Amino acid sequence: SKVQEGVPQGEITKHTWTSKTVFPGTVRDYWVYVPAQYDAKKPACVMVFQDGAGYVSKTGPTPTPIVFDNLIHKKAMPVTIGIFINPGVIPAEKAGGKSRRNRSFEYDTLSDQYTRFLLEEILPEVGKSYNLTTDPEGRAICGISSGGICAFTVAWERPDQFRRVLSH
Repeated sequence: SKVQEGVPQGEITKHTWTSKTVFPGTVRDYWVYVPAQYDAKKPACVMVFQDGAGYVSKTGPTPTPIVFDNLIHKKAMPVTIGIFINPGVIPAEKAGGKSRRNRSFEYDTLSDQYTRFLLEEILPEVGKSYNLTTDPEGRAICGISSGGICAFTVAWERPDQFRRVLSH
């Protein structure tokens, strides 16, 4: 989980998404990690992280991009694009009002709703820029606490789309 000499580092970009269909009007930040070894001619594996800000930080408790850099370089894991998604927020209706967090609704609901959000909104958006695999064996999802419930539910609802789960 530490930067290793001679290991190429991937690139991280930050984005904002406003849900149009599954969680209408919610706004969220998300980050995309692309390893240095990514080749657009070959579909890359993909791993989705709930509460993405906690995983994407190279100085946080789970510096996932550094771990990915090291493991991909050693060929201990395939070239994998990481998508780090924060839960949605419903913006305040009035100036000076408080936004409402949508985390519990999105993560704890036992339905295919979050899965549809990934398949209909986020993966197609990221797929506009990167060649992502559609093979469920090359798709993983991760979360902790309610994010772990969400990760399990996504794979439970759609094992034809996600087969790898890391649920804390």
